[in-house]
Amino acid sequence: MKKCKGCGIPLQTKDKQGLGYVVDMEQDYCKRCFRLSHYGDTANFKTNYVTNEKIIKIYDRYPGALFVLIVDILDVLCLKDDDLLDLFKDRDVLMIVNKTDILPENINDRKIDKIFSRILFDLNKKYPNIKAAILTNKYENKFNDQFFNLLEDLNAKNVVFAGRANAGKSSLINKLIHASSLTTSIYPGTTLEEVEIFYKSYRFIDTPGLVDVNNYATYLNIEKYKLSKIDKMIRPQIFQFNEPQSYFYFGLLRVDVIPKDKASIAFYINNENKIHRTKYENGDDYYQKHYCEFVLRVKPLGITDYSIKDSKIILIKGLGMIKISGECLAYVHSLANCRLYECEVDL
Repeated sequence: MKKCKGCGIPLQTKDKQGLGYVVDMEQDYCKRCFRLSHYGDTANFKTNYVTNEKIIKIYDRYPGALFVLIVDILDVLCLKDDDLLDLFKDRDVLMIVNKTDILPENINDRKIDKIFSRILFDLNKKYPNIKAAILTNKYENKFNDQFFNLLEDLNAKNVVFAGRANAGKSSLINKLIHASSLTTSIYPGTTLEEVEIFYKSYRFIDTPGLVDVNNYATYLNIEKYKLSKIDKMIRPQIFQFNEPQSYFYFGLLRVDVIPKDKASIAFYINNENKIHRTKYENGDDYYQKHYCEFVLRVKPLGITDYSIKDSKIILIKGLGMIKISGECLAYVHSLANCRLYECEVDL
């Protein structure tokens, strides 16, 4: 059975609208991958093709392999409260913290190393199967050297790249092999089946991304996903206030803050979209007028309340973070059933 070299789906010539369609079996890439790579065409894009159960069965086909677990840098901040590592507790893991370049410029390389060294040290106490961990960075050649040196140290020849949807697995493999063999996009769910690549003395296996029920991306269509995706360095939007305020990020997020005195809030989100602020007393009317229908087409909002004495950083997977400082009450309206995570880092 011939598979697409971009997404791994079995190729077929009968159903033009079906996954894996090619004009003839001499082609290496399916219609979906070709149009996605060359034209950014998402007409045949389906994000719910693969279940976690199916992905775990793919993992089981590679016993004894080294699992390169790629984790989005923001997700690492809440990894101790996540169940991701439980899926890999019986496998040898090399963890890669990806997308470090999206952190604000005030968080320099030294600070990044300090933050994540502490996080990974604590994780390794519970998960001793994590053999090593490295951070990606803007110096591609330096990272490549580190990565292949670790493979040699770990005597790994069969390497499975795993992680949540849109963690950057396919893009990272392309960088490692200095090619664009695998289909990539900004959307989760691009890879549909496992794809094997033989590079030097290694066998790399790319896999579909695990679905995260606590991530906004799981519930947004392609159009709305563009509102949540962070693909550039974050420049926080900061507001200071001394009276109750309501803040809106389209219909995806609402934060009401009632300060005792002075307070501030910083949003670490997609830079291209702006936070709207209004008086707390006008918040419900503004929501009903502008966003009620928007939200109903996505998913209802649930409310989480916080009593803040000093400051608190709240991570919303697939959207970003908010930092609230000052003694206050805060009510965070986020997509229902998407868990919010409190982070113990200093931004």
